[in-house]
Amino acid sequence: MRVAKVIINRPAKQLHKPLSYLMPEKFGNILPGTRVLIPLGNSREEGILIGYEDLSEPPEFTLRNIVQVLDNEPWFTPEMMDTARRLNEYYLFSYGDALRLFTVNKTLKSYEAPREEWLVVTPAFTVEQFSERKKKQRELAKYLLEVGGASKALLLAKGFSRMVIKQVSEAKGITIESRFKATKTSFDELLTEEVNIALTNAQQAVYEPIQEAMNTHQHKTFLLHGVTGSGKTQLYLKATEKCISQDKTAIILVPEIILTDQIVRRFVETFGDEVVVFHSKLTVQQRNNNWERLRRKDSHIIIGARSAVFAPAEDIGLIVVDEEHDTSYKQEDMVRYHARNVALWRGEAHGCPVILGSATPSVTSYYKAKQGEYQLLELPHRIFEQPMPKVTIVDMKEEILHGNYSVFSDAMSSLIQKTLNEHNQMIILLNRRGYSTFVMCRDCGETIMCPHCDVAMVYHQAGEELRCHYCEHHEPIPTVCPKCNSQRIKFFGSGTQKVEEELRRHFKSARIARLDQDVTKNKQLAEDILHDFGTHKYDILLGTQMVSKGHDFKDVTAVGILTADSVLNIPVYSASERTFDLLTQTSGRAGRGDKPGSVVIQTYNPLNYAIIKSKAHDYVGFYNEEIQNRKALGYPPFREMIHMVVRHQNMETLEAIANRIVSDLEVHKGDTDILINGPYEASIKKVRDMYRLAIMIRGTDLSNLKEYIYNSWIFIQEGLLIDVDPV
Repeated sequence: MRVAKVIINRPAKQLHKPLSYLMPEKFGNILPGTRVLIPLGNSREEGILIGYEDLSEPPEFTLRNIVQVLDNEPWFTPEMMDTARRLNEYYLFSYGDALRLFTVNKTLKSYEAPREEWLVVTPAFTVEQFSERKKKQRELAKYLLEVGGASKALLLAKGFSRMVIKQVSEAKGITIESRFKATKTSFDELLTEEVNIALTNAQQAVYEPIQEAMNTHQHKTFLLHGVTGSGKTQLYLKATEKCISQDKTAIILVPEIILTDQIVRRFVETFGDEVVVFHSKLTVQQRNNNWERLRRKDSHIIIGARSAVFAPAEDIGLIVVDEEHDTSYKQEDMVRYHARNVALWRGEAHGCPVILGSATPSVTSYYKAKQGEYQLLELPHRIFEQPMPKVTIVDMKEEILHGNYSVFSDAMSSLIQKTLNEHNQMIILLNRRGYSTFVMCRDCGETIMCPHCDVAMVYHQAGEELRCHYCEHHEPIPTVCPKCNSQRIKFFGSGTQKVEEELRRHFKSARIARLDQDVTKNKQLAEDILHDFGTHKYDILLGTQMVSKGHDFKDVTAVGILTADSVLNIPVYSASERTFDLLTQTSGRAGRGDKPGSVVIQTYNPLNYAIIKSKAHDYVGFYNEEIQNRKALGYPPFREMIHMVVRHQNMETLEAIANRIVSDLEVHKGDTDILINGPYEASIKKVRDMYRLAIMIRGTDLSNLKEYIYNSWIFIQEGLLIDVDPV
């Protein structure tokens, strides 16, 4: 007896295993990956057919029929289904959740994206069929032969008249196709000319093994370690050009679209309508449109943040993970996965190269390259031999001893004034948003805490309120202490809003822009700020980690980092790595033009090796120290990790559940080197009125324990969060 195995297409932990149904003969041979409508209880649900099973004898219960087939052809390819299965098994979330990552909020209603006309050349098309007197027609013909085809909208944007386009479209060897229209981006005005910058000798040497892998359709993982400003983007463009010449799809991942618009601009300038851009601000219609363009091969290049790795392409020829070290590639909500791993799995399935690029590669990636698992490619110098910026470390304890209690050290103030005097630009990093980090009573020491989370409220000058950065609870600033009724309420610490105020007070002529999470809630405002800073409408760009990523401003000669210890003090094993990355990446924004760069880093811990090595831009030196510490303490890449957080509104119930999980895991881990720590109080013991206890699991191979967790009561325990490979 043959039965269909169906996964319910909605997030429900209790329905994480496939259900059995009968496939009526009238539907014919329906392939796995097709969406179907099934009865479930008294309702009907959308499901995904994942395969069939032959039973030797009928089951004890009555099987119900599949009601309707919802797709004319499978939405999920075999590769997508295999990748979803790997996600399901490795990261411990349901197969249905994994499959949904490859969709774009698809509904049961059909969707037809807007279309546009394309002029596409065939082998019969030649320039010679146009008279030499028809210069514009010949110019258009040459362009079409170069690119193979283009939309009428793009040709109009390039300055060709409607009459010229019509005359060429009627020529021998031109076919007119209706293709899905490319979603507009904010960079359309740049589609004026192709960019074709020759590679330097150093870049060419690095590109050759990538080209060889693409020529032989070989899956290889390349770790491209290039210092900031070494020209990694140009290599991505060259490899992408090769990819689409093979009629394959290139996936380009960037940490955050809104903060890396320069790399997007480079791709759109170079490839025009071949590019579709994905980010969280697109409407469902725009996402559907872009997805359909890729599925139908109207476009061959997708650029986006981590979710773009799930592009529904059947012929991937290249995957690039730019700034591969960046923690934003790790999805932390609902389903937890790392886009870098997904990129590697998809590259392996498609037999194509994967390029992991960074000036500060993740310790795990660099370790794999040193072990020969990845091929290491290096660009140790900036393009055109521009010098790396000079970095000065300031010990803030010394500043206090000399009576300077300002947020700016003397060296920082001098660098700001020098930059303004020379009419250059500066980026200042402060990894705290808001005005003050906490509010405290000076009489009794009471800190104003969030009523729903175990964290201090942050004062935001905009709106004159206290705000929790975990649950977004906000309330007016108290006039008296809630504990002792004192009126001596004081603001402590400095956030980006307060530093902006200090800058305006001390440097009155400076034109200052602030970029933090409060600003980037408005995507257009954030884009406008970056654009205006790039055109030198501002002298200083102040912000959180957002100012450290991917920016290439030629007039930025100075960088200031106000609190180098903010990441170093986070209680995670990767704190030193994150600190080195942040300091090195931010410092690398300075001196990328024809003027030398200067950096001032303020810290209370100047002897920490992550800070010392960042001063010299010495990644290898940092790696050598960090990898020894990781090995001694049993952290990745030497051991795998699973971090669990158990949540409940009642502490006694929470403790009982957490202790039961630990006891069960201890029994089923077997005689292995697996260590189970906990339960212990989570770093934040209460969020959104839910108490939290943590459990940490470490071992050289956790695959068997993962399989047990997925098939046991633990997986469906309400309030349990599972994070495989925490960062």
